[in-house]
Amino acid sequence: MFKIKGKEFDVQYAYLDAYVNTSLKQLVFGLQIGAKDLNGLIGRDKLFFNSEILLGVNANELNIWKDIAGKTIEWQEYSEDEGKPRALFYVFEHTEVTNAKVEFKAKEKKLIAKISATIDIYGDNGFDENLPLEIETEVDFFGVLCGRSTFEECQENLAPYINLDSLKYVQSKYGVSLMVPVDTDLERNILFLGDY
Repeated sequence: MFKIKGKEFDVQYAYLDAYVNTSLKQLVFGLQIGAKDLNGLIGRDKLFFNSEILLGVNANELNIWKDIAGKTIEWQEYSEDEGKPRALFYVFEHTEVTNAKVEFKAKEKKLIAKISATIDIYGDNGFDENLPLEIETEVDFFGVLCGRSTFEECQENLAPYINLDSLKYVQSKYGVSLMVPVDTDLERNILFLGDY
């Protein structure tokens, strides 16, 4: 489900990615969700929820990535202390996501992200400011970005944060190193394909 102002949009993808923030000593998760306006309501067909710094986890807090189930992240407005907005929404331009609550929950063997927030779009048909956003969708985990690190460097950086037995090392055609879940379908992995 992906709704703005009560109107339904079609979820195209929803995935988590992560990176190790060495200065904060945390594994930082981001959440990307893309949707499509199949009914021409807004005046542009693609919509994006983008959070690069959604959740930071400390060493020994997780075993596998799905252990973020049960975590809730909330914020009202942009805090200058954080350095940049926690999440952005994009249709015609990037706008801040406010009054947000993001919950992760386990459902059978899947991870579900549930989001309620306020966004601005500045689009057609009354899709302008202070719009309620509701999303509830299954989320994939596309991996931990390791830059151009070797397998050994990726392992060393990640070992304190997540069980390495659940991940495998791959490099994209652009030379970007990733640790992805062992059961990853690389043909669908947007990070691996460099298609984001």
